[in-house]
Amino acid sequence: MQTGEVKLARTLGLGSIVLLGIGALLGGGIFTLLGPAAGLAGPGLFLAMILGAGVAFLNLQMYIALGTTFPEAGGGYLWVRKGLGNFQGFLAGWMSWFAHTAAAGLYALSFGFYAKEVAILISSEVLSSGLPWEKIFSVAVVILFGYIHWRGAKTSGITGNVIAILLLIVLGLFVIFGSLKMISDPVPTSENFMPLLPSGILGIIAAASFFYIAFEGSEIQVQAGEETRNPQRTIKRGLFYSWGIVSALYILISIVIIGATRDGGPVYQVLSGWGEGAVALSAQTFMPLGRFILIIGGLFANLAALNATIYSSSRVSFALARDKNIWSKLAEIHLKNLTPYLAVIISSLLIIAMVIFLPIFSVASVASLLFILLFMQLNIAGIRIHYKWPDIKWYYKIPFFPVIPLVAVVIYGLLALTMLQVNFIAWIVAIFWLLIGFINYFAYADTVSREEFETSIVYEETVRIGPKKGKRILLPLAPYLTEEEIKNLSEMAFSLTSKFDGELVIVRIHEIPHALPLDQSTLNQKTIEDEKKLFEKLEDWVKEYNDKTGPEIKDINFHSLILVGRDIVDVILDTIKQEECDMLILNWYGYTQTKGVILSSKIDRILRESECDLLVIKDPQPPKSILIAAHPSAGSPYLDLIGALANGISVFYKAKLKLYSMIPGNIPSYFKPNPTEILKALKLKKKDFDEVDIVGGKSIATGILEKAKENDLIIIGSARPRFLSEFKLGGVAETLAKHATSSLLIVRGHEGAAEAFIKRMLMKLRP
Repeated sequence: MQTGEVKLARTLGLGSIVLLGIGALLGGGIFTLLGPAAGLAGPGLFLAMILGAGVAFLNLQMYIALGTTFPEAGGGYLWVRKGLGNFQGFLAGWMSWFAHTAAAGLYALSFGFYAKEVAILISSEVLSSGLPWEKIFSVAVVILFGYIHWRGAKTSGITGNVIAILLLIVLGLFVIFGSLKMISDPVPTSENFMPLLPSGILGIIAAASFFYIAFEGSEIQVQAGEETRNPQRTIKRGLFYSWGIVSALYILISIVIIGATRDGGPVYQVLSGWGEGAVALSAQTFMPLGRFILIIGGLFANLAALNATIYSSSRVSFALARDKNIWSKLAEIHLKNLTPYLAVIISSLLIIAMVIFLPIFSVASVASLLFILLFMQLNIAGIRIHYKWPDIKWYYKIPFFPVIPLVAVVIYGLLALTMLQVNFIAWIVAIFWLLIGFINYFAYADTVSREEFETSIVYEETVRIGPKKGKRILLPLAPYLTEEEIKNLSEMAFSLTSKFDGELVIVRIHEIPHALPLDQSTLNQKTIEDEKKLFEKLEDWVKEYNDKTGPEIKDINFHSLILVGRDIVDVILDTIKQEECDMLILNWYGYTQTKGVILSSKIDRILRESECDLLVIKDPQPPKSILIAAHPSAGSPYLDLIGALANGISVFYKAKLKLYSMIPGNIPSYFKPNPTEILKALKLKKKDFDEVDIVGGKSIATGILEKAKENDLIIIGSARPRFLSEFKLGGVAETLAKHATSSLLIVRGHEGAAEAFIKRMLMKLRP
């Protein structure tokens, strides 16, 4: 039985990473797909290669940044999960697994084609036997490399390195002899390139999208991050070197195959008719023993690519299983070989199934499409990671960030749409695989995630929550709070629970060092007894509240939990997700002078990562007068939430409710400010307020601070979210947080940048 954290051994150096990428890139794509790609692009095939190389370079920036900063097995899957959440991360991993499986299927089928060509050269009776030799050879080679990867990364790495070097020699000879043919041929080479773009620019885009599988080595290389020595330096150099070598070869080969091929008729149509054998048949026209050498090269190319993609496919499934998103047994490590042996076996079986049941060009199209979608998702996630965790030390900074990844996202979207025309079956297969993923996630992964949460965080004196009714509000109580502070904070939470006809979850969290087990034995009996006494007081306060509000107000549905975990913030975030909380209430002691920190390191992280409405309360006291501070434009996306909160608190405490707004500059005496827009956004009426005041002044923050002296509680919203910026409260809210002496409630609704933009547009359009 395995215990502890599951990790892989670090055995790979720079040479292995470079050759791993070259082996993955110079695979079945260049040997098998160049003919059909020429048919799509025409003589301008080299332009499709330049486009593909350019897009791959843009994508490379994000891969280097993420691969050097987070060098773990799983690559894009882990990064998307970190940037876009668990479900998006699962989809990325699910797509990546099938993309690598499809790529391996392509390389296996390509190997089968070239193996059959070798068999025909040896004995022409192969064709007359009637057996599906391509499929037989394909299945056999998958079994062989599955065994090699079962044995270990070092063994498979040595094998792949040898193949990659031989492959570079073969393709180098193709370029040299082809170039000599173009120079010495009396027929002008330029004739082969006319017309350059018979299908227009769309043909170039179509060829680049279909051929893009040949540019996906970056994902395979970063999958090796957890097994790489000095990954921060090695991954970056390995990615750049392999991309540069392979891109140059692709462009040269695409020029040579058009310029040097002589077979009558438009060259690009001839190459398209030759199909997967186009490179070998082209070499036959200008290179001594060209067909034989290129057939052998095709064998080596597909062996190298198959080696790399089986490796990567198994690592993605290993990472998915390690996070319990698929069958957790796939994360088991072989004690002798130090490999995820079950992940290798299952991935190999999937590849064999694809080899048997699908044609080669559909497999290639599926692989290209899924990698395009994965890379698009990855670049979006990378942008989010940069702004979500501003304190991360990046080992590579992307130039002109975030312009480069945004350009990559747009181009990938264009390539994905183009695949609808290139091979519609690819979209059907991709959607079918994603539907299976949805079933797995909601039927297995989500359930297992719940079980994992309950075994890592211990419950004491708790009643499990049933189906949601109204809003579910989470109130963590810090251990340093006094009884009076807890009562004030709880009463405010009670009033909001009643307002939203919801449920209240109050938790006490104990942080446990990694050396100790996560169970109740880590808490001494006195601590547990003290917590029980606190919960008894909370129950008494709930009863007092219910009695005070009377039968016309719904009684509070109250749940209390004692939790233990490694990190308080992680526990709060997990609780929000697992209990499906709609609102989080946090107590805050006051402004911090720490550079780069807005409220506190823990609260700032919760503000960035929580997926619910968030209320941060400074110095909670029973208020007699409540002031809502709102911008006169009514542009805050959280005004409706602020209005509901203020109304609920004022009703419970029977407090005066005031509205204050300041217009920058001096207001002429004849000008009568109209609060209608603000009231409409707050979803309150003027009669709900004891005072509505819209004034002019030089400083909004100073004006609110002056007004705050007359009131017990100030309520203000945080700044609207922006997609391409890190989290900020906003200048006015931060000034109040720093200088206000009265109680302060800062409101941040759970709303993304896109949602906030749509809401603003709707507000402007409404009558």
